[in-house]
This record gives sequence, C-alpha cells and structure tokens, in this order.
Amino acid sequence: MTAPIITERSVIGMFYERLQQNTASSFIDAIATTPFESDQDSENYAWLGMVPQMAEKRGEKKFSQLRATEWEIKNVEYQGGITLPKKHILYDKTTQVQTRVNELADRTTAHWWSLVAPLIVSGESSVCYDGQYFFDVDHSEGGSGAQSNSISADISAYPVSNHGTTTAPSAGEMVHAIMDGVQKMLGFKDDRGEYVNEDMNEFIVLVAPSLLMASLSALRASSIDGGDTNVIFEQDSFRFRIQASPRLSSWTAKFALFSTQGTQRPIVRQQRKPNNAAPGYSVDGMLMETLWLDSEHCKKHDECLVSVETERAAAYGDWKKACLVTLV
Repeated sequence: MTAPIITERSVIGMFYERLQQNTASSFIDAIATTPFESDQDSENYAWLGMVPQMAEKRGEKKFSQLRATEWEIKNVEYQGGITLPKKHILYDKTTQVQTRVNELADRTTAHWWSLVAPLIVSGESSVCYDGQYFFDVDHSEGGSGAQSNSISADISAYPVSNHGTTTAPSAGEMVHAIMDGVQKMLGFKDDRGEYVNEDMNEFIVLVAPSLLMASLSALRASSIDGGDTNVIFEQDSFRFRIQASPRLSSWTAKFALFSTQGTQRPIVRQQRKPNNAAPGYSVDGMLMETLWLDSEHCKKHDECLVSVETERAAAYGDWKKACLVTLV
C-alpha cells in the first residue's frame, strides 16, 4: 500500500501537538513563568511588593501601598528551519517527515533552556529586579532585612561517616548541603517582613553532570555512605527532582535549588505574539511558514521548506525562589 501524501496542514498539526507534549514534560516550565505575551520589541514590568498580612481590625480599614520596581525585557528574534525532500513527503513509509517535524518542535522547546541556563550560571554577577546580583548575600527589600540566597556549605563539618571533596562530595554531604539550602529558603521574608516560603516543599536541584551521582544517591538511597540514614529518602514532607545539564559544567563545586511552587518564579519568560498580518501559521506563539508541494521552490528543487520563528527573551524573576549552594 502506498503511503498517504503528507499535507501541509498535517505538518502544522504535528508541530503543534509536539509542542503541547513538550510543555507538559519540560522542567523549564517548573522554574520559569509561562511565557508572557508581548506585543512590542520590549516590555516594561512593574515588580510589585507583597500584599500585607491580615491584621486585627481596629477602627477604619487599612490599605497599604505596594512597593514598585520596574525593569525592561527586550525580545530577540530567533528562527529555525528544515528541508524535506519531496520523495519523503510523497512516500514516507518510515515516518521520517514526522520525526524531523517533531525534532524541530523539540529544538523550539529546548531553546528556552539555552536562554535560561546562562542566566543561572552568571547569577552571581548579574543583577535582578532589586539591583542586587540574582545570587547574592545582601538582598534587602523594605522590611525584610538583609538576606542571602548564596550560601557556603562546609562539607568537612557535616556529621557523616564518609567525607569526600568539594568536587566529589559523598552522598551524605550532599544530603546535608541540599537541606541547608532548603532551610535557608524557608526563612526568606518579603518586603513586609513576612515569611514567603513557609509552605514550600517541592524543589528542583540543578547540578553539573559531575555532581549527578552524588545528588541522585542523596535522594534515592535509603542507606548512604557508611550506613547513615538518609533523611531525605526517609521523609515524605519534601519532594526533590534532580536536573543535570552540561551547560552548568563550570559548577564543579556548587548547585542551585529552585522552588517549583507559587505564583512568582525564579525566571521570567516572554514571547512576542506573531502579527496576524504576517504570512504563515501562528502555532503556540511561533510563526510557521512552509513552501509545500505546489510552491515554485518545490517544483524547482524537489524539496519543501518548513521554518519557524519567534521573538522571545528570558530574565531573572523572584530571587527568593532560588538558592545557590557552594561546597567548601
């Protein structure tokens, strides 16, 4: 039986379906906001302070002003495209066309991480909305007091049976270091002096590949090192997910904790909405254009073209939802 001709519409459907699947499983969506819809080259954001805590009503109702900080995020244009041989479109028995279209969607999703990872790596030297470095020891907002989301973990001082090094810590040392980061994040206060992470119990631990084994052992083994009890494994109050990336390879002796809960996220994303007057198809914030079987290009070159483009950007969000832990 001859394989059915793949239509232009079906390719668009393949791409959109894959994007939806990727969004449901991508870890980047856990630490970054759903992309804000942008309609211009850049967007100005007003970072409002926190809502005050409930207080006993005495006399007239009280209304508090919210502290405001503004910052700008500029969109950048990005594009990707593939060629599809005409013969595969006409006789694609091995689903090569769908595979390539799926990979194009995968690249589109993975591109977010290529924007976010450099922000995280440079977090100790790049400022966020409060004018401090994203990972810094002296954040301060209103009545919060000085706060640090960049801490040092002295692994030699931990009460564990086996000790490693800062670049190759034991599982027991990783358990203590991870929990030090959690304890630090639980104590963060907002500009009203109120604790903002009291109900936080879900985290992503971002590590370089060199710390992956120690991190997984810290989370998955019930008994670690010389028989020490793994408190992370034994408890069910907190949930952790390890995410390793070669883009973090410079972090030979550090890792970061990110909260996956709450309306505020550590990273902000924005994506420009395609202009309705532009040729092509708008697919989940992406503009897709095709030159298909009836195009002059295909008639001349025996190939079809599929391209996607967008304008997007990533920036720092709420530093209180993240903590950098450096092993010393």
